[in-house]
Amino acid sequence: MQTKYKIEVAVLIVFLGAILFWLFSGQNENAPLSSDATLVVGMELKFPPFETIDEEGNPAGVSVELAQALGQKMGREVEIRSLDWAGLIPALQTRNIDMIISSMSITEERLESINFSDEYAKSDITLAVYKDAPITHYSELDKEEYTVAVKLGTIGEMWAMANLENATIKSFTEVSAGLLDVNNGQSTAFIYDPLSLIEGTQNLSNIKLLLDPLPGTQGWGVGVRKDDTALLSEINEALAQVKADGFFDEMREKYLKEEVEKYESYGLDYFF
Repeated sequence: MQTKYKIEVAVLIVFLGAILFWLFSGQNENAPLSSDATLVVGMELKFPPFETIDEEGNPAGVSVELAQALGQKMGREVEIRSLDWAGLIPALQTRNIDMIISSMSITEERLESINFSDEYAKSDITLAVYKDAPITHYSELDKEEYTVAVKLGTIGEMWAMANLENATIKSFTEVSAGLLDVNNGQSTAFIYDPLSLIEGTQNLSNIKLLLDPLPGTQGWGVGVRKDDTALLSEINEALAQVKADGFFDEMREKYLKEEVEKYESYGLDYFF
């Protein structure tokens, strides 16, 4: 009986220990970040000069510096985590990252699952069109005979799904693949931001650009989880501070001088 008693006590201790471990380790899973926590920022590092990799293989670009500037204002260390675009929101929801800074447009659909900071940049989307297609305006796209290419999970895809009931929507994981599809005449048009279309079509002779912004889009924001309201307030306060410090003017001068000139040469307003 004594041996049986010792076994039962041991089992009870292990059980209580497991409960305590679960309570003290699991409570942080849904708790707000502590003031000294490292902020893990997710971004797709395939969109220079905003999110990219430098020659040494390190994250670089405007969004990387924005993440670091916000972290400095908030007194937090920052870790950049590279993810595919379609995995950013799932990674946020499953707490693998703490925030998204990846040139992500604020949309009603995304607001159903995550929150966004105040807008920090305007974000237009425009068209790259197969040169022989009789299209001069986005309003002419919604026809059964047209196929419209988009990048998976982007504002362009959302816009197409919401506005093109009759056209066929073809989603790609890479911008280059979508543009090649248009250049080969397999898709009628590709929807994306003007800068990427200007840069990505320089050597594609079968594409014409229609750079009138498509209506109904919002600018970029920092994505956070719905329950991280304290973090969202911190981000908005820090964002206001970095704007006041002239951060975005510095980024234009450092990364975007040529891009701003290109935008202006096409009669477009730049992101910020």
